[in-house]
Amino acid sequence: MSHVSDSPETGAAARAREYRAEFARLALENHFAISPDAIFVSDATGLIREANPRASELFGYTREEMIGMSIDALVPERFRERHPTHRENYNAHPRSRAMGAALNLFARRKDGSEFPVDIMLRPIGTASGPVVLSFVRDVTEQRAAQEELRRKDLQLRSILESVHDYAIYMLDPEGCIMTWNAGAERIKQYTADEILGLHFSRFFTQEDIDRNRPAELLRLAAVRERIEEESWRVRKDGSRFWAYVSLTAMRDSAGQLIGFAKVTRDFTDRKRAEEAVMLQLSSALMSSVDIRKLLEAVSASIREVTPHDCATLSLYDPATGDLGVQFLGGEEINAPRGELRVPVEGSPAGSAFRNREPVVLPRLPDPAYPAQGVTHLTSLGMASGCWVPLVHRGEAIGAMGVASRMEGAYSARDGEMLAQIASQVAVAVNNAMTFRRMAELRDRLRQEKQYLEAEINLEHSYEDIVGDSAGLRQVLQQIETVAPTDATVLIQGETGTGKELLARAIHRQSPRRERTFVKLNCAAIPAGLLESELFGHEKGAFTGAIARKIGRLELAHEGTLFLDEVGELPLDLQPKILRALQEREIERLGGNRPISVNVRLIAATNRDLARMVAEKQFRSDLYYRLKVFPVFAPPLRERGGDIPILVRHFVTMHSRRMGKNIETIPNEIMDALVRWKWPGNIRELENFLERAVILTRGPVLHAPLVELEMEEDEDEDGAPEGSTLHEAERDHIVRALRDAKGQIGGPDGAAARLGLKRTTLNSKIKKLGIARSDYM
Repeated sequence: MSHVSDSPETGAAARAREYRAEFARLALENHFAISPDAIFVSDATGLIREANPRASELFGYTREEMIGMSIDALVPERFRERHPTHRENYNAHPRSRAMGAALNLFARRKDGSEFPVDIMLRPIGTASGPVVLSFVRDVTEQRAAQEELRRKDLQLRSILESVHDYAIYMLDPEGCIMTWNAGAERIKQYTADEILGLHFSRFFTQEDIDRNRPAELLRLAAVRERIEEESWRVRKDGSRFWAYVSLTAMRDSAGQLIGFAKVTRDFTDRKRAEEAVMLQLSSALMSSVDIRKLLEAVSASIREVTPHDCATLSLYDPATGDLGVQFLGGEEINAPRGELRVPVEGSPAGSAFRNREPVVLPRLPDPAYPAQGVTHLTSLGMASGCWVPLVHRGEAIGAMGVASRMEGAYSARDGEMLAQIASQVAVAVNNAMTFRRMAELRDRLRQEKQYLEAEINLEHSYEDIVGDSAGLRQVLQQIETVAPTDATVLIQGETGTGKELLARAIHRQSPRRERTFVKLNCAAIPAGLLESELFGHEKGAFTGAIARKIGRLELAHEGTLFLDEVGELPLDLQPKILRALQEREIERLGGNRPISVNVRLIAATNRDLARMVAEKQFRSDLYYRLKVFPVFAPPLRERGGDIPILVRHFVTMHSRRMGKNIETIPNEIMDALVRWKWPGNIRELENFLERAVILTRGPVLHAPLVELEMEEDEDEDGAPEGSTLHEAERDHIVRALRDAKGQIGGPDGAAARLGLKRTTLNSKIKKLGIARSDYM
C-alpha cells in the first residue's frame, strides 16, 4: 500500500522540481551539442567519458575514438610529462577556473599539429564519483591578433623612441601627461620620471596661461577632433622655443573622449630664418618705392623660404576688370618683360584674389582653370604653382604667386608661409602704387604749375571781357547758353579777336571751373612734337625723352582743353584726337597703360575749316565733332563803340602793372584810336596801348600814333587815314610844349611830360613841322 501522507501542495512542488530538472537536462544537452567550444567530461584519472561534436571537429578524432582516451593525449608532448601532476593537484583542490587565466596553453590535434587554446575547468560531483568539465577554446586568431598588436606596439614604441625631432606624447582628458618619448625629453628637457602625471600647461608661456590658452586648446581639439598651431613654448630651463603643435582627440569605440595625442616640433631655427627674411624683405620694401626694384626684392626674399623657378605679382585693374601680371626676377627664365593681362575668372591668381584664400596646384595646367589662365607659366615650362592674395586694409588688391618646373612642389604650408610674406608685400605694393600715383600727380601738378605760370606771364592775359557792343552781347549770350553743358565749342574769328578770352569765359561759367583750363596753340609747336604735347610720353619713348611728360589732355583731366589754331593740326594726328574725345582714353607715347581722360574741348581757328574739309586738308569727322556749338568772335572794326572802353581798360591795367599813374587820355588820341580799323584787332590795340604806357612819363597818355601802319587806301572823305594820326600826334606834342612853356628838357620839360627822350622829341618836332610860334 502506497504512502499517501503527501499533501497536494507537496506534490505540486515535487512536480515543479522534476520539470526544472528536466529543463536543465535538456538545456545542458543542447548546449553540449551546439557549443562553439570543445567540451570534455573526464574522470579523476583523466579518462574522457564524454565529448561534444565541437571536440571532434577541433581535435580531429571521432567521438568513439575519444571516449576512454586519456585527456593527456590532447596535450602536446613537450607538456605531457608534467600534466598528470597538474591533474593530481587539481583533484586535491577542485575549483572552477575561468577562461583567460593568463596561461599560455596549447593543444594537440590527431595529426600532431599544435594550436593555442584557452581552457575553463569546472568540477562536478556525480553518483559515480567526481568528474571535470573542460571547455577548450581555439584562440589561434585571438593570439595572432594579440601578437600583431604587440608587434605594432613595439614598432610604434621603437619609432617614438627613435624620433628625436618630435615630442610625441599622450594626454588624459584633463591634459595630464600619460606617455613621454625621447624627442619630448630632448626638446623640452624633462625626463619621463619628472613629467609623467603633470599637466601639459607647464610648457606654455605665462601670457598664454593667463589667458587660459591650454584649456582652450583642449576644448578646440575635442570639438574639431584635430587642431594645429604655431606659437612660443617653454622648456624646463625657462627658455622659449617656437613650436609647431598638433593636438588630436582620441575616443573609444563608443565615441567617448579618452585623451589626446600631442605632437610638438621645434621650429625655432625656421622661425628665426623666416623673421630674418621678413626683416630683409621689410627693409627692401621700405627702402624702395620703385615697382621694378620692389619686385626684385620680393623675389630674392621669398626664394630663401620657398624655392621657386619664377614668381609673379598680379594687380587688379578696376578699369579693365582683369589682372596685370608682372614677373619677379624673370630674367633667369627669359620671362616676357612688361605687364601681361589675365582674367580674374578662370585663373588661379584671380581665384586667390577673389576668394582671399591660397590656391595650391600640384600640376599645371589644372582642369579647374582654362589654359589662358596659366599659359604665361606653362609656356615657360612651369609644372606646379602656389598663389596667395594680396590684401591691404581689408581690400584685396591682387595676388602673389610662385611656380616650379617640378610637379607637386608646393603644399598648404607653403601657402601659409607665402601668405605671411604677402601681407608685407601688400603694404609695400600699395605704398609703391600710392607713391607712383603721387609721383604722377606731382609731375602733373608741377607741369600744370609751370604751364599756369607760363599762362600768367603770357603777353595776352585778359582779366575780363570788355565791351558793350551789340555783337559782343550776342556772343556773351551764346556763351551763357553753352557754358553749363559739356558740349564742344568751336570759336571762329580773325586773329586777335579774343577767342581765347571767350574760351576762358566758357570755362569759368562751366561746372569744370574749379579744375584746370589748359591751352595748346597748335600752330606754335612743330608737328613732330605736337603728339607728345597732347598725349605725353614715357621716359625713353624716343631720343631726347629723358623723363616722363604729362600731356595736355592728361593735364586737362576733368577740366577744359583749349586747342587754339586747331586748323593747324596735322592730318595724321586728327584721328587720335577724335578717338581720345570719343573713348575718353589715351596712352602716352612709349606707354602700354590706358589712361582715362575726361576733358571738355574748346577749339578756335581763324581759318575756314569747312573749305579745308572740302579740300581734304582737314578731316570731316573731326570737323563735325568740333562744330557742335559754333561761336563767332566779331572783329574790332565791327565793335567801334567798345574801343574807348578797351582803351581805358588796357591803359589802366598796364599803368598799374608798371607802377605809373596815367589819369588823362587826350581826346585827339582817343578819336584817332576809334577811327583806326585795327586789322590786328584787340591784340593790336592792346600792344599799341602797352607801348604807349611805357613811353608815357607823366599823368597824360602819350600815344605814338605815327608808329601805326599807314594805309595806302583813303577813307570816304578822300584823305589818307594816316594824316589824321599825324595831326593828332602833332596837336598832342604842341599842347605838351605849351604846358611846359616851350621848355623841352628838364624835369618839367615837354619831353618828360610826354615820356620821351629829349632827342626823340626834337626829332618828332622837326618831322611834324612844329614851329616855335605854334606853342609860344
